[in-house]
Amino acid sequence: MVLLSVPLALAASGGSVAGRRQAPAPAASAEFFEARVRPILAASCYQCHADDEMGGLRLDSREAMLAGGQSGPVIVPGDPEKSLLITAVRQTTTLKMPKGGRLTPDEVATLTEWVRAGAFWPVAAKSASAPPKPAGYVITPEQRAFWSFQPIRKPPVPAVGAAAWPKTDIDRFVLARLEHEGLAPAAPADRRTLLRRATLDLTGVPPTPEEIDAFEKDASPDAFKTVVDRLLESPQYGETWGRQWLDVSRFGEDDYRSLDPMRRGYNPYPEAYLYRDWVIKAMNDDLPYDQFVRAQLAADQLDENVRVKMLPALGFLGLGPWYYDNGAVEVTRADERHDRVDVVSRGFLGLTVGCARCHDHKYDPIPTRDYYSLAGVFLNTTYKEYPLAPKSVVDEYKDQEKKIEKKQKLLREFMETESTQLSQTLALQASTYMVAAWKVTGEPKADLRTVVDDNKLDYELFERWVAFLAKPPKFYPYLTTWQEMIRRGGTADEAKKLADEFQAVLLDVMFQRKEIKEENDIISAKALPGTKKKEPAKLPSDFVTNDDFCPGCGLELKSMPIERTNLWSDVFQEDMAEVELPPEKSKPGLLAFSGWGLERQLAPDRRRYIDGLRTDISAMRKALPAHFAYVHGVADVEKPQNLKVGLRGSPFNLGDEVPRHFLSVLSGADPVPFQKGSGRLELADSILRQPLAMRVVVNRIWKGHFGTGLVDTPSNFGATGERPTNPELLEYLAQFFIDHKLSIKALHREMMLSAVYQLGTGFDAKAFEKDSGNRFYWRANRHRMSAEQIRDSLLSVSGALDPKAGGPSAPLTPFYNRRTVYGRVSRYKLDEYLQLFDFPSPNLSAEKRFSTTVPLQRLFFMNSDFMQQQAELLARRVAPEPDTTAKINKAYRLIFGRPATEAEVRTGIEYLKTEPMKEYEERRAVKEAKDAKDAKDKKDPKDANAATSEKPAGEDKADSPLPVAADGMMAGVVPGAGSKDDEKKLLPVTTWGRYVKILLSSSEFLFVD
Repeated sequence: MVLLSVPLALAASGGSVAGRRQAPAPAASAEFFEARVRPILAASCYQCHADDEMGGLRLDSREAMLAGGQSGPVIVPGDPEKSLLITAVRQTTTLKMPKGGRLTPDEVATLTEWVRAGAFWPVAAKSASAPPKPAGYVITPEQRAFWSFQPIRKPPVPAVGAAAWPKTDIDRFVLARLEHEGLAPAAPADRRTLLRRATLDLTGVPPTPEEIDAFEKDASPDAFKTVVDRLLESPQYGETWGRQWLDVSRFGEDDYRSLDPMRRGYNPYPEAYLYRDWVIKAMNDDLPYDQFVRAQLAADQLDENVRVKMLPALGFLGLGPWYYDNGAVEVTRADERHDRVDVVSRGFLGLTVGCARCHDHKYDPIPTRDYYSLAGVFLNTTYKEYPLAPKSVVDEYKDQEKKIEKKQKLLREFMETESTQLSQTLALQASTYMVAAWKVTGEPKADLRTVVDDNKLDYELFERWVAFLAKPPKFYPYLTTWQEMIRRGGTADEAKKLADEFQAVLLDVMFQRKEIKEENDIISAKALPGTKKKEPAKLPSDFVTNDDFCPGCGLELKSMPIERTNLWSDVFQEDMAEVELPPEKSKPGLLAFSGWGLERQLAPDRRRYIDGLRTDISAMRKALPAHFAYVHGVADVEKPQNLKVGLRGSPFNLGDEVPRHFLSVLSGADPVPFQKGSGRLELADSILRQPLAMRVVVNRIWKGHFGTGLVDTPSNFGATGERPTNPELLEYLAQFFIDHKLSIKALHREMMLSAVYQLGTGFDAKAFEKDSGNRFYWRANRHRMSAEQIRDSLLSVSGALDPKAGGPSAPLTPFYNRRTVYGRVSRYKLDEYLQLFDFPSPNLSAEKRFSTTVPLQRLFFMNSDFMQQQAELLARRVAPEPDTTAKINKAYRLIFGRPATEAEVRTGIEYLKTEPMKEYEERRAVKEAKDAKDAKDKKDPKDANAATSEKPAGEDKADSPLPVAADGMMAGVVPGAGSKDDEKKLLPVTTWGRYVKILLSSSEFLFVD
């Protein structure tokens, strides 16, 4: 570098050595190349066009430049005008390099001069690249020997010292590890604690007092086994454990959508619940795990006998996320494939294959080619809806729907035409309205209503003109002179002159825009592949090219200069001052009218026509039958093809084609290419042959019962994942799972009947010092309930829980009494209650939930309408008891599963005595504050009216395009949450309700021991 810097500095500055001016080095010399050419190439070209070979091009040798890349040779020695390199750096065509920047004029001149002189490249510097890499990616024997890739070897059951303690072989593996660490298990849990733990684990709600009594009285040795069997047969089991899988499968019922035709910003999947219900049923039916996996990846390719039953499982892939219209189609489709690779590899295999998208995996033996081999499966998988109704029903519905759409289109086009004609007519009155506005805003100021009446103006339009003329000239300069005239108090003649001039400009812009639109319509028509315009794309499968989701965006259309375009938009389309607001809050342009603002200005016959169309549409909608159910699924494309490697992850810079196949490290020597369609079914079978897949699923079940996994990175069994804390136990469980025909319920039963599951949460200082995280399972982990368990348990103990299973989702509100699993899960706006209690994002596969503690959680228990409602309902349940002590005891039995202690009864009675006085004082304080405010308002009515001032136009719209607010459960906690209708349904607050709410907010209720 030191040697190079001297000639570089001299060449750049023309400096002297020992006072003598040196002649510049000729362009065909080593000095010129090293001092001036190589630094440019190294700084601006080598990052992409050396070892990475973007576009198949290297620029680190003369031979590579002559060989060129996808576009051919990049230099023609002696002729810079024919050299792609020079064309690219000049950036005078669509070929522009370097990417994201440009060379200085001197640097362009240097490269041009170098090419003209023959593109001399010193022989000694022929190749400065690293030593050649071995051909292909080589997986070493050491990498293949990684623990999670090995076959399952059922270990011998270890001998233990405390031979009387184990109930099952699971206990022997756990106890052997504890004894090895010098630890001992804690004392077992009492029966009530154990039953509560098991019931919440398997059904998500606490046991009833009757169930607790029955278990405590059952002295048979199989009493707990009977309980476990009963719970596993409960339909609530599937609702609880199905939700655990939905975390992994990133279940969501909508997607962000940039081009939503209804301007909501999202696209709902109305039948998404079918996938959720299928998962719940699969759990309840104890569907063998191999069928569970195959159905979610390839139900459409299963045997006809089971195909229809399994089709809803395709929601695993069909429900997205789909990104199809959120960017360039090449990028969004690549991102969709990445999502599928990620959820399949992490969900079923516990491997982070997605990390190999841009480069070979840095830690696991997964080359980039393997990533694209799996992505190729999903390249050939497209979105498809499967109707769950006879074809005749589907066809009739779609035919009726098409007729409604045609009438809606007719109405929309008519309204647009009338709006355009009205705005053009009103443009001819611009001067009249401007002169009138001068009378109101100039000197002396006239009364607005008087000016409107005297000049026979439209009141709403005149108000618009007054506001329009006062706007700062931010987007165009055409009103600058007018505003200066108003500021200095111009005369009527000046106002008339400037108004006429502005009207002339406005009409000129209007006519120019009309001419340009006619020309652009011709350009667009010529670009059509046929004689009809494309139907608007609606489904993810409809978006194949960029033109599908942005028709005409690739055409070079004509336009006016930006200032004239802004004026046209501000007057005829949308208020330019509001361009950054969301669509539902934007304001129309000065002369743009729609809805009743338009209709009131139309002739009676035009209004009758509009009313007639609306009446027809309404009648057709009423006659339309309920929409048939259908599965949001996937299918194979007609002609499968292999995917090319995206160099550095870019879908624009493609390398070699890669056949579709399974991961190399799990396939022996050479992976066998998939041959059947996309390869989804073959992929599922390949997954199920892996011992790794069995380890992953049993580890997820273990974590669900014990709080941590034997591998506590449940979706990462690779090099950066955790090593199993008890590898022998993990192998034992995997083999047990296989031996019991991949039955998840058998796995639950084996785990829950173990002594380790039945341990108490007792503290031991020595054990805690050595194993504070309880990774060796010397005691049970105490933990807070999940978001679903909290809400469902509150509904259960209050008696409000609706046991109805399945069906469409609904927003969570204080009055939605079904299980939380049936609440709507939105990717666009996740329910705020779910977020508050650590529900995972449905945009990504979640391997675990994290537990946070934040003040807003406690505020929810203190203030939410939902909590108060459940407390009041529970208070009514205990009301029939004969006295206060009996009521308190019943409340404790329902909430905690035990009677109250004497101290708790005394405390409750004391609270119930003193609380009414506190309530009275609170009500009096509120009344006094209100009286003081009323007195102040009488003195200053102006302030009183300020709170009831009108909202801006367009603030409240009857047909809001926004989704139902996902904050219903936060009513009473967050200002503005919930709805006023819900407030009217709330039960009145009582002293007993407030007392019960305190009990429901306690740690004893909210935590599981």
